[in-house]
Amino acid sequence: EPSPQGSRQADRVTDASSASGRVVTRPGRLSRSEDVQQVLRRGRSSAGDLLALHRLERAATDAPGVSGARFTVVASKRVGNAVRRNRAKRLLREAARARSWRDDLDVVLVARAPSADSDVSRVGAELDRLGGKLDVFTVAVTS
Repeated sequence: EPSPQGSRQADRVTDASSASGRVVTRPGRLSRSEDVQQVLRRGRSSAGDLLALHRLERAATDAPGVSGARFTVVASKRVGNAVRRNRAKRLLREAARARSWRDDLDVVLVARAPSADSDVSRVGAELDRLGGKLDVFTVAVTS
């Protein structure tokens, strides 16, 4: 009998054509720890009070078959307990989803403690400001 909470497999798809049965994540998600670390170490960044934005240009050969920007959102324990961290990540994801990103980027958004007490419009405004500095949007943001 299935669990009343549903299956956790909804975020993952097993590649049936692969003999290894490897797990394929949603497109647009930066999921491998090595990829995130590479963005944080080699990429450009800009930070504000609510978040830090890290971005790294991706060559077509770096992630074959990937179209569009790839993202991850992180929040350390400095942001607060699990409820505060998850709220901060939800706000950052919602603000990021509403923007038009360049296709050749890997992006890491790092939540800062005040973001958990903020709202999506303030987070979005700061994301626009930081993204404008780093040239991450397909359409120029006017401030």
